[in-house]
Amino acid sequence: MGTWAKAVLITVLTVRVSALTEDCPEKGLHLLQSKGRFILAKDDTIDGENGGDLTSDTETRTGETRKPELMKGVSYGPSMSTSPSEAHHQDYFCDAAEPIWGGRGDLEIIASLGANVVRLYGNDPTLEHQKFLDHAQSLNLEVIPGMGDRAFQQCKGIGNFSCFQGAKEAYLQNLQKGFLVGKAYHPSIKYFIVVNEPELKLPSLGEPKKFAKAIVSAIDGVLDAEEELGVEGPKPNLTVTFSFAFCNQCDNFRDRPGLGQLWTLKDALLNPEKYGVEPKRNLTAFFETRFTFSFNSGNPSDEIQSLFLDHYEVAFPSTPIFVAEYHNPGNPHLKKDLKQILRVARHSSLLLGISFFEFQNRYDQAGHLIWGMFDPQGHDEHDSARSQVVKFKETSELHVPCLSPVFDHDTTIIEELTKAYKGPGVNMSKLCLPDPDKVLVSKHGFLQMVGLKNVTAMQIFIKRVVTKLGGFVPYVVPAEIAEMFMNPFARYRDLEAMLVSHPEWARWDVFASCMVDVEATNSTVAGKLAYICGLGYVDCSKVPESCEDLWDTASWVFGTHFREVVYSQDFTPKPLQHCYLDGAAQFVRSSIWKKMPVKKDCIVPLGWTDPNKVHISQHGFHLVWSNRDPVAMKVFITRALEHTGGKLETNVPESFVTETLALEGSFKMLQDTLAAHPPWGSWETAACVPDREAKARDVGAAIGLVCSKGIFDCGQIPAECKGSVWDQAAYVFGSYYRNLKVRSSTSPLYDCAFDGRAVFAGPHLYKQFNYTPACIVSVPDH
Repeated sequence: MGTWAKAVLITVLTVRVSALTEDCPEKGLHLLQSKGRFILAKDDTIDGENGGDLTSDTETRTGETRKPELMKGVSYGPSMSTSPSEAHHQDYFCDAAEPIWGGRGDLEIIASLGANVVRLYGNDPTLEHQKFLDHAQSLNLEVIPGMGDRAFQQCKGIGNFSCFQGAKEAYLQNLQKGFLVGKAYHPSIKYFIVVNEPELKLPSLGEPKKFAKAIVSAIDGVLDAEEELGVEGPKPNLTVTFSFAFCNQCDNFRDRPGLGQLWTLKDALLNPEKYGVEPKRNLTAFFETRFTFSFNSGNPSDEIQSLFLDHYEVAFPSTPIFVAEYHNPGNPHLKKDLKQILRVARHSSLLLGISFFEFQNRYDQAGHLIWGMFDPQGHDEHDSARSQVVKFKETSELHVPCLSPVFDHDTTIIEELTKAYKGPGVNMSKLCLPDPDKVLVSKHGFLQMVGLKNVTAMQIFIKRVVTKLGGFVPYVVPAEIAEMFMNPFARYRDLEAMLVSHPEWARWDVFASCMVDVEATNSTVAGKLAYICGLGYVDCSKVPESCEDLWDTASWVFGTHFREVVYSQDFTPKPLQHCYLDGAAQFVRSSIWKKMPVKKDCIVPLGWTDPNKVHISQHGFHLVWSNRDPVAMKVFITRALEHTGGKLETNVPESFVTETLALEGSFKMLQDTLAAHPPWGSWETAACVPDREAKARDVGAAIGLVCSKGIFDCGQIPAECKGSVWDQAAYVFGSYYRNLKVRSSTSPLYDCAFDGRAVFAGPHLYKQFNYTPACIVSVPDH
């Protein structure tokens, strides 16, 4: 039989066998797997009730092993924070955290979803953990703890990445503080993650041999700790959880996410000396009997199958694997995708299952506000009976927040996960509903209100959004407005678009400012400060000397940046997008910022529209026109004149300024007047050139846009014009406009604008820009 035919036959038999064992348990048949192949066995051929790990658990009488129960896990890493804060504690499966995992009922909730595994984070080896393991066992939940980051501090600090000693010392403490019952492992422990995403906390993917050395030496330390304490009986498999990333420096599988790292680690375990490790234990025997791969991924099920699993099963035919973090937020078919990835795992010879990421959203972890199935929320002040109190060694007493289910369109994530995991369902009486006064003013908070289906709650939320836009609602948000945004297909950006048009039922402050959010953590503010300074819209070397501390400096930088972005990108201010900065900044009206503990000379209000900075466009005209200021309109008209290749000879007539500011005034009217060349201006042979007020990177982006239009062949740029982005843009913009004018009628204010990157200027103006003369492509405007 040919190779292709054998592959087809094996595939068919595998599917048929899988279906048989799923659909016909009464036949007493079980699917057994060993080194990547299946056999069928009756109950009486199996020792043990539930089976175990693919490589080290229950054996059959023939020496075969069977695939364990499908892993349906939940990644559990809660926190106490209900607003942005620093992470003060990470280990939430210690005995001291019992009011959280026990009193609040977190483990009961996980079990009621239909989960059979809980994957953990944050491990302080100095703390006791047996109570958590006992409670998990009582709920038939298996546990996957992981090594705390402190175990790797020493080998990282030294720089040799030999992590044996740190891992051994940490694991010895874990074994002595709950992981062992007598000399045997606690029966709830299923796997142990030696390191989670090592390429992010150890040497990066650019140095695969170094991170492999760190991992292998740490595994050796864990095994030596077991040997030193004389651990007896079955032992959990060890795993290393990689991120789903490409490893371009790995020796193999550079073109497949995750596989390069796995291959490197396998090679290091089988050949440790090659990576600078002289192990105390037999790592080859360990890999063949006690190792399981795992990875984290936000990809949907079809991509896991095609990008990874199809290739993994060929490359690693005898090593099981599971997805330690699985969830792709925003997937409109989450329940369907969850069922599909579980179906993939059932029919795979190696994929054990998944752990859904994650239990709750976290305000003390950047980027962890969109993944959770619950939001932590403070209890109602009149509901203190439901609140548990926890005391960690490094904190004062803290109230355990209640859990609010996260909505996903017209249902909740916990409902979708319950249906996929086929659990009995969560007792909703233990939960709280999303509070419109407490949810984040964000897309996430908006979707919570949509899911709540409560008009009053949506009105409260929209009122808070208005506040974040520098306004306030004197009475109440109209009910019809709230109802408009309560359908499952409503979008947060549509709400923002409506509010930035300044509806009449709210009041708006022109002197609102983007400033630091005084509730943000110092680390968040400092990080965003460095990021904003690097963008180049604000010169951070010009921060006033009076703005000494972090909040003052950040307020000046954030305010200046926001104002410059508004003018450079020609849009109505969008504070929710450009003045939030992951919670580091807020946009507040003047009556609020005047009371803030920030120096007032460090506040940079948006202020009245600056006619010298707005784009010469329909939007820029509207901003100036809305101010009803004749002086500002006169400046705008003068700039518009220069953007059509003209030069002001006398003052702009007052009568024309008045006419432009009238109700019937428009940008089209201004454009038509200038196209007729009024007598108060003169026109020269002009050229479309980059505007020196634009940012160099924006001009460079505009070059790419122009070249893509096919009006001008950018391969014809002269050598003398390639020395700078400005000269290159002058030749490209000018050539484009000239070629376009030959083909059809043109308007300088539209066809030589490129979102404010270009200007149609006469010699009196573009000579001030100091462009190379040979790069100027003039064209008469007639």
